[in-house]
Amino acid sequence: MSQQYVALLRGINVGGKRKLKMADLRESVLKIGFKEVATYIQSGNLFFTAEEKNSAVLEEKLAQHLLEEYSYEIPVIVRTSKEIEAAITQNPFPDVEDFKQLHLIFLKEKPEEDLVKDFKELEFASEEFKIQGKHLFVNYIEGVRNSKLSTTLIEKKLSTKATARNWKTLLKISSLLKD
Repeated sequence: MSQQYVALLRGINVGGKRKLKMADLRESVLKIGFKEVATYIQSGNLFFTAEEKNSAVLEEKLAQHLLEEYSYEIPVIVRTSKEIEAAITQNPFPDVEDFKQLHLIFLKEKPEEDLVKDFKELEFASEEFKIQGKHLFVNYIEGVRNSKLSTTLIEKKLSTKATARNWKTLLKISSLLKD
């Protein structure tokens, strides 16, 4: 039986770099057996169904395909609809009203405990965050634009690939997974 997934691609169509047309992406992934393919906005949210039950296998399969197809590496993080729903319900900042401030950073792997401990000791002037498994919730109190807590820093400190979505986008992804 097929499972529904969302693949979150990191760093595409940002600032005119690493351009990837969503129509081309949808067509392309049909070649590797993904079904019921759809995308949402240009930031790389790819919905599909597959028989495979192991998200890590799908991440590797998609990342390898994208490398062959587009000749550059695109980090891929795959989550099931249940994982997305669980993340939404685990939001440690339910009182944040400005969804542009609230982000969910998807981590490829659960970081090692010593790295999490060190990360929690970092201090940022206007951000609050909480790590829960393979998710890092961030409230960018003064906005993400001038924050020092970047995805690149997160990847470096937690030793894993990561990609961020703001809460508004996350809620839309969730609603599309239900349709």
